[in-house]
Amino acid sequence: MIINRNMAAINILSKINSNANSSAKSMERISSGMRINRAADDAAGTAISEKMRSQIRGLEQAQKNIQDGISFIQTAESGLAKIADPNLHRLRQLAVQAGNDTLSSGDRQAIQNEVNQILGNIDDIADDTKYNGISLLNVPAAFQEPQANQPSNKSDIVFIIDKTGSMGDDIAMVAANIQDFATALNSKGINIQLGLVTYGDVVPSEGGDPIRLLPLTTDIDKFEQSIKAIQVGGGGGGYMGAESGLEGINEAMEYAFRSDASKQFVLITDAKVHDDNTDLDGGDGQSLFDIEDMAARVKNQDIKLTVVGPADGNVDVQLQRLSEPTGGAYLNIRGDFSSQLKVLANEIVNDSSSENADLQIQIGANAGEVYGINLSDARTESLGINQLKVDPWSEAQKAISKLDGAMQQVSSERAKYGAYENSLGHLQNSAAVSAENLTAAESRIRDTDMAKEIMNLTKANILNQASQAMMAQANKQPQSILELLK
Repeated sequence: MIINRNMAAINILSKINSNANSSAKSMERISSGMRINRAADDAAGTAISEKMRSQIRGLEQAQKNIQDGISFIQTAESGLAKIADPNLHRLRQLAVQAGNDTLSSGDRQAIQNEVNQILGNIDDIADDTKYNGISLLNVPAAFQEPQANQPSNKSDIVFIIDKTGSMGDDIAMVAANIQDFATALNSKGINIQLGLVTYGDVVPSEGGDPIRLLPLTTDIDKFEQSIKAIQVGGGGGGYMGAESGLEGINEAMEYAFRSDASKQFVLITDAKVHDDNTDLDGGDGQSLFDIEDMAARVKNQDIKLTVVGPADGNVDVQLQRLSEPTGGAYLNIRGDFSSQLKVLANEIVNDSSSENADLQIQIGANAGEVYGINLSDARTESLGINQLKVDPWSEAQKAISKLDGAMQQVSSERAKYGAYENSLGHLQNSAAVSAENLTAAESRIRDTDMAKEIMNLTKANILNQASQAMMAQANKQPQSILELLK
């Protein structure tokens, strides 16, 4: 028996220290609510978590920016509303009144005096309508036609459509609304080309291989017929596979896009995660890295990817990892498809004109994620009524025509602001969903599982008490050697 060194006590002391450290770490995590309190707790997790925190805070601020933008737009629209009613309505009423030849020249002069007063009121509203010191309704050239030397707005749009059996109704809705979609863009001066790629979202499936059905075309009727001709099939017997969707996107990237056109991908799928633990980053050989890598490739080619997908399950979170880095939105496939395409059209119009916009709203957490707003000039000179006359009778007739044109201009600008507000509202919802999903993901990395840590703390305390009891026994053990000396 060795008495110079009490190895049993030394070993137990090491266990006591280990248990004490484990207990201290558990108490720290329970008291802070954080699994990661310093980088040493999880080096990789810390790096990922900090990146997510940066994005979350950026998205939260983007929501505030969008709310400010909506308030800005509402202020401008309310100013235009005041110009239209009662001012322009009253001016037209007076012009119609002056157009009656039963009035004398003196009567028309009295009407002219009121006309002059109302014209002054319109200019006052245009000059005084401001938001945070920014004039909203006296911006020069707001109603001017584009100059000949300005580049025409162009957009190349590729629809990437899941063609499995469950998508039949959705494909029919795309075909039913594509003409209105194209008309909305053409009416804004956007020269569009449309392309079509189909794929199967289920592996295995006879519809699993991406097929480029149609080269980029300006023939909307031909494009509509190509959508109607899609043969749906497959699905139902396999599982959700990211590979097919990624291959569909990869196929779309092979198109020969115009160098001076904005590029848009629209991925349409109803794919959902099954309950058998298969999702977009598992089960089919595709990892989260593949999805993020594809998003990076799309973004590097200046392509915006919008996803029209399911709103339940957790596939939408994964698909958002495709759309968000490119600046694209995530829309619910079970919503009003006509409204979804209108949102998409508004975003394409904005993308095509945002560089020359009067005002930029930062709508995302990253550089380049902006929304352009063009302001208005609602002064009487811009409306073409600054020299409005109602005397003699012929001038009154001209005044009626001029006021009709002015009403049309103001109504058009109000409609523009209404479209801005609706589009920003959708973007705000998208930013809120993105922030929520990122917060949930960051929480899983950084936050404490309280039940687990309380269990660990209880275990460490029990082991610590047992170690202390054994330490007492280990310290008594060498004393037994004295029995040999008696």
